[in-house]
Amino acid sequence: MELLFKQHIKDPQLFFKLLPKSWQNGIVPYWQTYTGKAEIYTLEENGSIVAGGVIFKGLSEDVKDFQDEAKHWFDRGYFYIGYVWVVKSKRGQNLGSQWIKELLKYHPHTNFWLTIEEEKLKTFYLKNGFRLIKKLQKANAIEWVLVYENK
Repeated sequence: MELLFKQHIKDPQLFFKLLPKSWQNGIVPYWQTYTGKAEIYTLEENGSIVAGGVIFKGLSEDVKDFQDEAKHWFDRGYFYIGYVWVVKSKRGQNLGSQWIKELLKYHPHTNFWLTIEEEKLKTFYLKNGFRLIKKLQKANAIEWVLVYENK
C-alpha cells in the first residue's frame, strides 16, 4: 500500500466531506476565518484520502470552551491538532498512527497539543508519543489535554 502524506491546499471540502456531520458543523462554517492559521494534512492511497487532520496555529472554534487552556499552549508555540479522522473502511490499519508519524516528520521542531472527548482515545495518543497533561471539565462533559514535545 503506497501512502502519500501531503498538505491538502486546493479543496478542503475533499477532507471535510469525510468527517461526521457534527464535526463538519464545527469547522466548515469557520474555515475561511482560519486562513493562515490552519492547515489540512492528509494521507492518500491511490489518489483518495484515507486519513487526515487539521493543524491550528491559533484559536479555533472547537476549543472556544477552553480559551485559557488554548492560549497557554499557543503562547508557548504549540500547534493544536484537531479533526483527526480515518475513513471507516480503513480503520485498524495503523493509518492514524502513520498520519501522526508523518505530521511529526513534516514539522520536526514543532510541539503539539490536543484535546479528546473520548477517554478510550488516550491509549492511541499515548502509544504515539503524547503525554497526558490534565482533565478539563466543561458543562457536563470531560476532555483530556495531551501534548507531544518534539525533541
